[in-house]
Amino acid sequence: MTDSPQKTNQRKKNAPLLGIDPGYDRLGWAVGTPVGNNWENLIYGCIETPKEMKLFDRYKILNIELKKIIKLYKPETAIIESLFFFKNQKTALKVSEARGVILSTCFSKNMKLFEFTPLQIKQAVTGYGRADKKAVEKMVRLQLKLGSQKIIDDAIDALAVMMTYQTQRKLLEL
Repeated sequence: MTDSPQKTNQRKKNAPLLGIDPGYDRLGWAVGTPVGNNWENLIYGCIETPKEMKLFDRYKILNIELKKIIKLYKPETAIIESLFFFKNQKTALKVSEARGVILSTCFSKNMKLFEFTPLQIKQAVTGYGRADKKAVEKMVRLQLKLGSQKIIDDAIDALAVMMTYQTQRKLLEL
């Protein structure tokens, strides 16, 4: 028996989303399934790479661990924070290369990809594009009902990226 088009569309509409805060030393990730104004199956974390490891080996870890997350949670859409501005050019280059690894990994899994700037994310989550990290964390915790449990800031950022896509989804579909 096959699904009717309506059931298939409903299932895809409620497919898990993958939010990503890119980095080569710590990559924040969050997976959740939007259902109305709520989230189900919300899970998040960080992929961390050892500082003493060679850079290309760190990129390889990002690829391997991100593939595991995609295989386990089966998101169809990935949302990634875009690079906006870095004071340190060496760091910016490494994060840019990590973004390339992340994008390639998602493309290899036939995922839809979207990106938002930090300004867009802050605007969507807090209502103010110049909000500080504490304001973003506070709104993420409130909106997702996360309480005061310890969460690494990169994972908070990934949750904010995922939430931004959900708030912008209607505009993106136009």
